[in-house]
Amino acid sequence: MTDQRFSKREKLRKRRDYKRAEKHKHSRLVTEHLIILAAANQFPNTRIGITVSKKVGKAVERNRIKRLLREVYRGNKALFKSGNDYVLIARGDHTGCGYETYLQEISKAFGASA
Repeated sequence: MTDQRFSKREKLRKRRDYKRAEKHKHSRLVTEHLIILAAANQFPNTRIGITVSKKVGKAVERNRIKRLLREVYRGNKALFKSGNDYVLIARGDHTGCGYETYLQEISKAFGASA
């Protein structure tokens, strides 16, 4: 059984970490509902950050999207290359999007970039 926790060391927690990932990104993947930025980090583990702006929806919808994206990460850590920071930025209309939608988009994006 794989470790499905989402610990503090796996999170981008500071604004400077998000800015560094944006500035030093080595790839930018765009899907229908997400923009995925990937940047190398100095740690052996993967770290992710999730951004959902007010343009996407009200607080309830934004929090739902963040919960679903965290769950996709927790259950599918193998998709994310270790030693990288990933910033997942929600974009567009997320009406009707669920766990499977986000999982398919991320899998397809990483499959195309690998």
